[in-house]
Amino acid sequence: MTKADPTMPRQGRTTRRAFITTGLAVSALGPALAQGTWPDRPLRFFVGFAPGTATDNLARVIADALSPVLGQPVVIENRPGAQGTIAGTAVARATPDGYSVMIGSGTTHGAAPSLLRSMPYDPVRDFTPVLRLGHITQVLVVRAEHPAQDLPGLARQLRTATEPVLYGSGSSGNLLPAASLLRHLGVQGEVVTYRSPPLALPDLIAGRFGFMFIDLSAAIAAIRNGQLRALAISSHRPSANLPGLPSLNSLVPGFSFETWFGMYLPASAPAGIVARLGQATREALQKEATWARLAPMGFEQSMGDAEELAATTAADVARWRVAVRELGIEPE
Repeated sequence: MTKADPTMPRQGRTTRRAFITTGLAVSALGPALAQGTWPDRPLRFFVGFAPGTATDNLARVIADALSPVLGQPVVIENRPGAQGTIAGTAVARATPDGYSVMIGSGTTHGAAPSLLRSMPYDPVRDFTPVLRLGHITQVLVVRAEHPAQDLPGLARQLRTATEPVLYGSGSSGNLLPAASLLRHLGVQGEVVTYRSPPLALPDLIAGRFGFMFIDLSAAIAAIRNGQLRALAISSHRPSANLPGLPSLNSLVPGFSFETWFGMYLPASAPAGIVARLGQATREALQKEATWARLAPMGFEQSMGDAEELAATTAADVARWRVAVRELGIEPE
């Protein structure tokens, strides 16, 4: 081993030490410097449901409004299946650099842990909440030729049915209000499950099952063109798109259900990026042009910050644990 030359000038040894120290400092500042330039490439919005679903409709409108705010394209990646958890898994396992964004919902981050026997991620631990985006009601619909003209009429028809009661579902948001209605009526029903809510509509219109609750954004066109009859909404709050339509709680006291949506990054995402993305998304959602597109699809404004989204997530996970047990819903 070569020993240090004692005749070497002290400043030479100091310079080498300073160089090492400076290198460590630059390395430590790497994430901070990256945050300062974020975003410098396109973002990807991961959506756990097919095109035409409520989550997909919302994601596409936000992407269009957010892109000019951030100065980068926002690309939609639909990865449907398994209660939206295929998309959720992709984001949970992604590098937490702010470029992989989950557009989650009460299904992916509330219901899935209770509806799936094997859950690929923890909706609280494996994500960083960014912003609560809004909500939408579920609407109870039957085909236009169905004998029930209103909610009490459907209740009478279900109670006196002589054939098996079949109802459709394409997501957890469709399932909970329907199961709650049947439990209240004391009626046994059999759910016909679809990969996403829009896929159930042709069978409902054809009469292959009797009724379903469905995201308003997925059903509103068929309601307006007369293919479907709306009987009630799941929310306790009136719907501007369906004025005068009663809430399910007029029949099932105390019941209220809304499908909420939230934006998440992977766990350990840098705080600066979380704040910037949240601020930019809030700005995009507050544009009149954004809500001019979202409101006719049935979306309602209920934005909340990261802390509010975290609280919503935790509360919905707990609510679904109770609901699945009380309603006797079998996990997949």
